[in-house]
Amino acid sequence: MAKAKRVKAREVKATLASDPAYRRKLFDKLCRHLRDGFSIDCFTELSLPSIEECLKNYKEEFCEEELALALRDGKQGWESIGRRQSEGTCLGNSRSWYYNMAARYKWSDRMHIESETKGTLNVNVVQYSKPTDSK
Repeated sequence: MAKAKRVKAREVKATLASDPAYRRKLFDKLCRHLRDGFSIDCFTELSLPSIEECLKNYKEEFCEEELALALRDGKQGWESIGRRQSEGTCLGNSRSWYYNMAARYKWSDRMHIESETKGTLNVNVVQYSKPTDSK
């Protein structure tokens, strides 16, 4: 079995610049990757900075709205796994699913509250009981 030749980044960049059909084919592959529930930053054909550059430079083939839909479809796929697990219709480890969601979509079971105070803060201590003698 012959090993597939890995295309160099320089060659990909040159082909992207010159071939709209190649750009569209690559974008469709990216959207399928995302719909399958994989992260955008693990897409092997293009790095995240290259994807951002393509979104900026090749708006006809790299449509931001289509990309957003693909990301949403991937998230819905992951959420449906959790729902089916909670209903008992899907086998799997719900804890590992939760950790995946927490890492992938920044889910948390804790509230993170930040507060900032400007100016001065006065604290009055009120004592309702008599001090006891320690004799």
